[in-house]
Amino acid sequence: MELLLDIMPSVNVCLVHPPSIYDFRKRDLREGPISDVIPSTPVFEMYPVGFISMLSHLVKNGYRCRIANVAVQMLMNSNFDVEKYLGNIEADIFGIDLHWLPHTHGAFQIASIIRKVHPNSYILLGGYSASYFAEDIMKNKQDIDFILAGDLMEEQILALASRIEQGKSVEDVSNLFYRKDGAIKKNPRKYDKNAIANVYMDYKGLIKNAIQYHDIKGHLPYLEWIRNPVAMTLIQRGCQYNCGFCGGSYYSYSRNYGGSSPIIRDINTLGEEMEDIMDTIDTPVFIAGDLNAMGEKYYRSFLAELKNRGIDLPLLTEYFVPPPENYYELLSKYVPDYACEISPDSLDQKIRMKTGRGYSNNELEKSISFASKYGSRKYDVYLSIGLPEQGIENVMDDTDRLKSLMKQFSTPEMPVYGFISPLSPFLDPGSLFYEMREKFGYIIRAKSVQEYYELLDHGRTWTDFLNYETSRMSRDDIARATYLSGIRMVEAEISLGYMDRETGYQIIMNIQSYMNGDDYAPQSDKSKHLTYLVKEIEWSRKHGLKMYSFMVFLYSVYEGIRRTVMYG
Repeated sequence: MELLLDIMPSVNVCLVHPPSIYDFRKRDLREGPISDVIPSTPVFEMYPVGFISMLSHLVKNGYRCRIANVAVQMLMNSNFDVEKYLGNIEADIFGIDLHWLPHTHGAFQIASIIRKVHPNSYILLGGYSASYFAEDIMKNKQDIDFILAGDLMEEQILALASRIEQGKSVEDVSNLFYRKDGAIKKNPRKYDKNAIANVYMDYKGLIKNAIQYHDIKGHLPYLEWIRNPVAMTLIQRGCQYNCGFCGGSYYSYSRNYGGSSPIIRDINTLGEEMEDIMDTIDTPVFIAGDLNAMGEKYYRSFLAELKNRGIDLPLLTEYFVPPPENYYELLSKYVPDYACEISPDSLDQKIRMKTGRGYSNNELEKSISFASKYGSRKYDVYLSIGLPEQGIENVMDDTDRLKSLMKQFSTPEMPVYGFISPLSPFLDPGSLFYEMREKFGYIIRAKSVQEYYELLDHGRTWTDFLNYETSRMSRDDIARATYLSGIRMVEAEISLGYMDRETGYQIIMNIQSYMNGDDYAPQSDKSKHLTYLVKEIEWSRKHGLKMYSFMVFLYSVYEGIRRTVMYG
């Protein structure tokens, strides 16, 4: 007999996160380094941060909403039954994110399953990629009922839930694609700068929701989150810079998603979020967006807000341009426990200029030394493979420069970690490189949604998935450069003491075996590729035990026992 705890109340909206490739558990895939520099695995199980904001906005306005991270569930349990899981969730609307193009395969497979088990529910897509390809999707994917096109869709998803619940027309829901009498309809776009006020990263609400619906795993932001949680907050949507590969750049965001860019978040709201994080889970916080680039008035106000609220959380800060000394000096006074990361993409200044990052190596090196002087706990430097005018020899030069940078500026108090990985698997639609491909020397292999689906459906190795080549590098060249540079980076980590010699040489032998077509040892849990044993290097051990985090821990233990008793 089914326990009462398994009978879940129906919801207005269930936000569903798919894996990148739906049948990844059955296919013999060599996913490669496509996720080596982000928290999630090659399954891309980390859902967009907008899920938390939309959940918060719907619940605050009296609607029932939950998150179903199918990708995490599939990673955690090789026998997890997706159809049964989704079939047990009753929802008026199933909202599937197609934010990143690598989810094209998983998103449409999940949509087909939902259509099968819930023929009377509505299926909604949203996110950057769904927005960019909205008309293409509506023409060719009949399982999809709605697409909300654009960014900051909290108010629109609330309006859609209201119309569906009341059985009313959706013709006044802005930014909505839908069908009527067999024809595709597109409601007028609305760009409302004030919509940023509806964005709120409510981690307390997320955890309460996970417990309410007895689904801790389904609400996890990514696989490792329950073991080593990191919260995130956003200081802006869109960007003030034009990095050529980025689908969220000023060029792309203002044309495709937001109407203007960037859209700045209110400091008081950020303070409330940070206070909630400290009271709820007490974890390090990743600040998405460049605080220094917002200007001195803004970052001084932000830091004063933290002090006034008594917020004492480790911060991971990212930078689009190297900050000056006075910035680090002030940051260190307000935030004693912080770390930094920057993505110069190349240490060849001519190539870097082509990507849209117009600063010198001298500026970068000075900034790293200032961070060390003012107490940064670590400094991550990310480089890319597959840039304009970049050949294999440039990649290897970059790797050598990165090794020198690490050796020059690393100290016991502030290690400098270097990462180099391909722009993969896809160039972002809407980005300058994608839209002006001939100017920047790119050859794009997939242009329609179906072509992206087929790349993911038929591919076996990560190079099969790549949607681009450059005038200087084929897909095979990009792969070769990736592994040769990876070997050199492992050697650098050994020489700096970041990795023991035995482990490092095992990794190098593994890479060489992979390159030569010999047997190699893939990571069974998909958390890492061949090159790096640790993607998220521990820099702060501060994780407090608050009421809600303790409840999650207890509930995860209870859930494991309950399922063992019920299902064996």
